Amino acid sequence: MPLTDNSIRNALEIKDKNIVFTDDSTFMNVHGTMSLVYFAKLTKDVDRCVNCGLTGHVIKDGFNKNMIIAPSLSLRPTFIRLYRQKYICKSCGSIFVAKTNYVWDCCQIAQPVRQMILSEAAHNASLKDIGRRFNVSDKTVQRIIDEEAKLHKKRHTESLPKHMAFDEFMATDKLSFIWLDSNDHRTGDILPRRTSYQIKQYFESFSLKARKQVRTISLDLNAGYINLVPKLFPKARIVVDRFHIVQMANRSLNSSRIKVMKTMPKRSKEYLFMKRDWKKFLESFDSIEKITPKYQYSVNYYETDLNLITKCLDLDEGFAKSYEVYQDILKAIETSDVELMNDAILDYHSLNTPMDTTMKSLRKYRKQVLNALHFDYSNGFLEGTIGRIKKIKNGAYGYRNWTNFIKRIDLQIFWLRASSSAQ
Repeated sequence: MPLTDNSIRNALEIKDKNIVFTDDSTFMNVHGTMSLVYFAKLTKDVDRCVNCGLTGHVIKDGFNKNMIIAPSLSLRPTFIRLYRQKYICKSCGSIFVAKTNYVWDCCQIAQPVRQMILSEAAHNASLKDIGRRFNVSDKTVQRIIDEEAKLHKKRHTESLPKHMAFDEFMATDKLSFIWLDSNDHRTGDILPRRTSYQIKQYFESFSLKARKQVRTISLDLNAGYINLVPKLFPKARIVVDRFHIVQMANRSLNSSRIKVMKTMPKRSKEYLFMKRDWKKFLESFDSIEKITPKYQYSVNYYETDLNLITKCLDLDEGFAKSYEVYQDILKAIETSDVELMNDAILDYHSLNTPMDTTMKSLRKYRKQVLNALHFDYSNGFLEGTIGRIKKIKNGAYGYRNWTNFIKRIDLQIFWLRASSSAQ
């Protein structure tokens, strides 16, 4: 069966019936590259002038020749040499050409190609790689992203979500601030700097009524944020992220383990166990094997995890008590036991170990820490969003321009998600 005109239209995604193919396609050298070129003509019967609006004064006046970048079925560049009908108005002298929704005026890129470029930009790829894929420059790719940005509305300052999450990340060359809605996980906004002055100035652009509607704000143990929140959100309760609480205790226990480990001979069983199986000290006590011995590769004999951990804890009293505090914190968070967490914080006494610093911070912000067990909100999704932002940055080999960086983040995380949910 021969290839029909309609098949070519489908391959090039042409829906405008006024575009008619005039000759067979051929291979031509375009901008130094052997390319596949189609030949087509765009003509319409036009009675009314687009400038003066008069009828009966428009005549055809030859064609304008354009080389349009078209969708490619392979890595070979594909173009359409499009002859556009040109018109002239005898009344006002205006000159204009036939229009089509396949390609914008004064543009050399077909609409399907523009959509493909946006689709590629919604994934982790550098602008140069995208431009190379569609035979355009990286500047053209950025310009298409800029045009997409103009279609999206600016932020509203009339309302704020009831539950928010704050965090920071390394954007261009300094730390930036980001917040999102803790309920629907939509990114609220990203500020170029995380200074208290900029954050305060930003949120004060919202009305006091909107800020009073905020009920909880999830964040890590950042003293700057904790001190700033009551000034901006009078009725909001601060919820310290549970992951950061465990992470602080985790690091302190690890530091104590390393300190004790360095006092032991490197061939001792305790040293080898703490060196190779260090993750077992960080596991929840309920998940540790206590009854059935198993072969321990670090010490080369059968033993339970509990017995080996106990032998190591007996080496140093401060390490043992740090381990007990760590387990209490872990269990309190796993079971949302507010009383256990409160007792662990208030009953703690200095051990001259790295755990002292962690417990000092938890005691200082005890109220906010206990809120973490009262509410289910956390910074988990926000951390995932920051992880995606870092991948965007790495995929593009870094960004120097803040505006372009934010547009790329919005395209991948916010605009694409909004359009997908609408469908």
